[in-house]
Amino acid sequence: METINLMPRRRWIMIWVQETLHGTTLQELEPDERAVWFESLCAAGDSVIPGKICISEDIGYTNDQLARLLNVPLELLERSVKKLQKVGKIKLNHDNIIEIVNFNKYNPSEDALNKRRDYMAKYMRDYRGEKKKDKSK
Repeated sequence: METINLMPRRRWIMIWVQETLHGTTLQELEPDERAVWFESLCAAGDSVIPGKICISEDIGYTNDQLARLLNVPLELLERSVKKLQKVGKIKLNHDNIIEIVNFNKYNPSEDALNKRRDYMAKYMRDYRGEKKKDKSK
């Protein structure tokens, strides 16, 4: 079994504007299914294992539980899960844990975001320092 590093739950997830408005999701999913998709992204962000919709490392929600969590009819949930699997947005494992495909690619960890922020802050300090040197010549 792989070692899983349980992280604090996220307070937000990234949504790519152009890809959402003009990407394949609009063609692949009906409006009610898109609502389940976006709520599933939120559930995966709120999970103890980011990117996976589950109760714990090896326990997934039943369809009934997940429908209640997302506040959608069971029929809509089941239809959406089938379609999301078909179009490759999710994977469903034997424990009924739903994995959002590419979740971590589009939603980096807090640590990665902090490193990027620190890098950019240093870059800007160095850049501004070089600009000041150029002006003083």
